[in-house]
Amino acid sequence: MCELKPLEIGGKYNFIDQNERLVYLGKEGSWNQFALVEKPFEIWAEVLDTDLYMIEESK
Repeated sequence: MCELKPLEIGGKYNFIDQNERLVYLGKEGSWNQFALVEKPFEIWAEVLDTDLYMIEESK
């Protein structure tokens, strides 16, 4: 497992081995917020820092 670089607002990511492409919206409190690329202004997932190992940069 490789370490994820710091998240970049507007960067494209996905959960490991999943097809949904996400865009990083930023952090609100303890939550890293992601939207689907198709709906970039609608929060689709919130992930704690401790769970970011499940996220990878989209290729």
